[in-house]
Amino acid sequence: MAKNGKFNPFPDPKKGVRRMIQKKPSCKKSTSWMKIPYVKDNTKGGYVRKEQTKWRRCIQELLHATDREILQILIQDGLLPDRKGSVCPHCQAGTLSALTTNGRDDILRYRCSRKGCQRYFLPQHLHPIYTATKGPEGHALQVQAAALLLRLLNTSSIHILTHINHKALEKMSRNLMITRKGYVQQEEKKIKFGGCPRAWKEVEADEEDKEDDGKPALWEQWGAIIQRGNPKTLVLTKLNPAMTVPRAPGPGAIRKADWKPLATRLLKNRQVILHTDSARSYRMKLPGVVHDAVVHKKRKVKKNNKWMWLKPTFVRISKHKLPDGRKISCKAGAQIVDRAWKFIKERLSRNQHVKASSLMLTAQIRSAQYEYWHRFLVSQYMKGFLTPP
Repeated sequence: MAKNGKFNPFPDPKKGVRRMIQKKPSCKKSTSWMKIPYVKDNTKGGYVRKEQTKWRRCIQELLHATDREILQILIQDGLLPDRKGSVCPHCQAGTLSALTTNGRDDILRYRCSRKGCQRYFLPQHLHPIYTATKGPEGHALQVQAAALLLRLLNTSSIHILTHINHKALEKMSRNLMITRKGYVQQEEKKIKFGGCPRAWKEVEADEEDKEDDGKPALWEQWGAIIQRGNPKTLVLTKLNPAMTVPRAPGPGAIRKADWKPLATRLLKNRQVILHTDSARSYRMKLPGVVHDAVVHKKRKVKKNNKWMWLKPTFVRISKHKLPDGRKISCKAGAQIVDRAWKFIKERLSRNQHVKASSLMLTAQIRSAQYEYWHRFLVSQYMKGFLTPP
């Protein structure tokens, strides 16, 4: 029926494009809101659409390559080192020759030139990911390269697609995460927030936690700091939360004992605007840091003698007066760091047996951090397997 009570043979659509066109917006943003961007300093270039993404290698090329071709591919992509001319890892005196065979088989190896050594070494000797084992866990280098390609695409059931032993895949995945963990921990030391003295940068901070089964309950809590517009500045730090009763909803926000050394080391005198939630620990005063917060909680207020609920605030316009007298307007919120945590948690494989402070959980978090760093860098991540550590 129409609004006037008469029959309408063409009723208003309830879904689809027509409904979207007829639907009125619940509220209109002001002009001042539209003029202030959420991310002011955005890194240019490197962004691609997922449906248009193309990697340098495909699975057909890897599986159809010969033994010499697969070595050339992996050396060219930086996944295998070219040991020609390097020092022999056994005698530490001779030099390794080019890839050659020993005359008894067609396997390519490096050979030491020292007269008293003359040892042969496979190209994947002491490699953190590729192996040269025998038995059910031993596979050709072509198959291992294809499995690594599927693993980097977060493909499930790789053992069904490639008929590789599941223990070999678990070992490859574990070694990959441990390698990324070491690389991330070294690169984090080089990250610096802020910029030149008059160019104030916007930084977001937040924490995330995971419960461990136990009495009392232990918690795995991590703190994150990231500069807006630069994904590679994501810094993760393991915190030390308090133990709680088993049915507690969480360990609470980050404590001042954890936040003070972290903020002093990364943000002090860096000329940054810090955006966080309304946790009390973030209110700590630091030189060179201007702070604002949003309340991620609905509130009950009394208006016109009636109690009503106010929706939580996720983004709002905030105005600051800098120490040099300038005034700046920005959007307060923690949307970037929240999306970073969502990205990381999607890549964690956990079950009911995962314990807090486990080495494997730490490696998974660091591996997801590595993927977040390189998710938009086409030259380093999309066109190859992974950036060599």
